[in-house]
Amino acid sequence: MANPLGLGDQTAAERREPQRNIASPRPPQQKASWLRRPRKTFLRRAMFQIHLWSGLILGLYIVVVCVSGSALVFRHDLYDKFESYDQARHSIRIAYKVLSWFGDLHGSLLLGHKGMAINAVGGFLTAAVCVTGLIIWWPGIARWRRALTVRGGVGWKRFNFDLHSALGFWTFLILFVWGMTGGYFVFPEPFRAVINYFTPIDPPRVAARPVAPLRAGEIRPTQASPSPSAASGAQRAATPPGPRRRRPLTKGGKILQWFSFLHYGNFGGWGWKALWTLLGFAPAILFGTAVVMWWNRVLSPALRRSRRKDREWAEVPAAVAPELEWEQE
Repeated sequence: MANPLGLGDQTAAERREPQRNIASPRPPQQKASWLRRPRKTFLRRAMFQIHLWSGLILGLYIVVVCVSGSALVFRHDLYDKFESYDQARHSIRIAYKVLSWFGDLHGSLLLGHKGMAINAVGGFLTAAVCVTGLIIWWPGIARWRRALTVRGGVGWKRFNFDLHSALGFWTFLILFVWGMTGGYFVFPEPFRAVINYFTPIDPPRVAARPVAPLRAGEIRPTQASPSPSAASGAQRAATPPGPRRRRPLTKGGKILQWFSFLHYGNFGGWGWKALWTLLGFAPAILFGTAVVMWWNRVLSPALRRSRRKDREWAEVPAAVAPELEWEQE
C-alpha cells in the first residue's frame, strides 16, 4: 500500500543523504581576518619573515648606534662641567676623546662622510623594521591587552617572547622616530619639501622700506656727505652692537626643531635625558631576545635533526651502509 504521506517515494540515495536543518543553515566559512585572527593571514606570515631576517641582519648595527647615542645624551652637560676644571688635566683630555669617539661612532660609524650616508640608510631600514614588528605584534582583537605586559609564572621561553613583544610595542614610536630623524640629518631636503608643502618652514621676509623720491634741487645724503651729528655717529659706531634678533620660528621650523629634540633628548631636564639614555639600551634587549627565539625555533631543532640523523646513520650495519650511500647518490 502506498504511503499517504509520500515518504515511500524517496530513493535510496535520498534516504542515505543526511538531513539538514533548514531553520539554521550552515554559516559560510569566512577568510581569516588580520584584525581577528592575524596568525592565519598571508600578511602576517610575510611580515614575520621580513622582520625576522632584517632584524637579525641589522640588529647588531642598531644596538651599536643606539647605545653610542645613549652615551652622548649628557655630552653638552659634561662639556659645561669640564669648563670648571683645569683643561690640562689628563682625565679631562681622556673624557673629551672618549666623547668625541662616541660621537664619530654614532654619527658616521667611524667611516667619515661615507659612514654618514650608510647611517642614514640604516636609519630608514630601522624604521622599516619597527613597522614590520608592529604588524606582527598585533595578536587580534580578543588578545591585544594581554600582549601589552610581561606575565609571570610562565616558562622561560614564553617569558622571553612576552618580553620581546611588550618591549617592542612600548618602544616602537621612539625607535621609529630615531630611525627617521637619523636619516633626516643626512638627507634633509625630502623632509623639508614635504613639510614645506603643508606649512612654510622659512619665515616671510620683511619688505624693504620704500625710499621717498627726491624733490627738485634736493641731494640724497651719502656716507661721504658731512653731517652735523658726525661726532655722535662716531660714538655710536664705537659702541658694540647688540644681539641680533632672531626671526620667529614658523610651524614648519618648529617641526624640524623637534626632529632634533626627539633624536637627542635635549628638550627637557635631567629626567627626560635619563629616560632617553635608558631607552637607548632597549634595542640591545630586543636583539638579545630575538636571537634566543631564533635559536629555539630554528637553529636548535635543526641541530637536533642533524644529530638524530647522524646517530641513525651510525647504527646502520656496515654491510648495509654502502648500499644506502649508493641509493642516496
